[in-house]
Amino acid sequence: MWGRRRNAEARLLTEAGETLAYVMQVAEDAHGLLRDARVRLEDAHHQVSATLGFGDGLPANTVRAQLAQSQATWDSVDSMIATYEDMRATWCDLADADFEAIKSAAEFFTEYSQNCASVVPDLEGATDSFIGLRDTLLGLRDKVAPIRTRVHAAMAAAADELAWAGPAAQGRFALEARLNAVGDRVRALDAGHIEVEPDRKVTDWYRDVETEIAEIRDAVPRAAY
Repeated sequence: MWGRRRNAEARLLTEAGETLAYVMQVAEDAHGLLRDARVRLEDAHHQVSATLGFGDGLPANTVRAQLAQSQATWDSVDSMIATYEDMRATWCDLADADFEAIKSAAEFFTEYSQNCASVVPDLEGATDSFIGLRDTLLGLRDKVAPIRTRVHAAMAAAADELAWAGPAAQGRFALEARLNAVGDRVRALDAGHIEVEPDRKVTDWYRDVETEIAEIRDAVPRAAY
């Protein structure tokens, strides 16, 4: 009787070990997909970040705020990965494991596989969004470049015209103050230190300062008389 019971327990333990080995392999496959998705997301993140910081008018502050929002997702995924790898290392050898421990481990690895199946599509969606954002920024750089060139040329011309008008020109100092303020705005635009609004494009901001510079230049001859 006792022998049959021990044999039955041994058989159950063997079957539980085989089941655990299977779910561990499924979890390992899911883990590989999760790690790959995590790497692709990080690469897309870096591609977006690499477009910023060149002083070419891209909205760096707004984009960096968007990039920062992905940190919580990364932290969660990295925690999942670390927990799994610790558990996996614990279960490299099943020799001394009892039935309840094996059952608990099988539940963990099964749940991990399910979580991976849920998280991977989210990471892939975020990766696609970052790639789309990168392409949008590269396109925006091309659109901004000619307007930005005109703005800087107009700024330099306005400064020259004010200098030519001389200190005695009526209203010269007020015009210089206006031009200096516009210069501050242009530098902020170039550095991307503006918050993009839903109904205002970066090109709109540059066109605004281009118009204001034109108004200042139109006023210079009148101030010189």
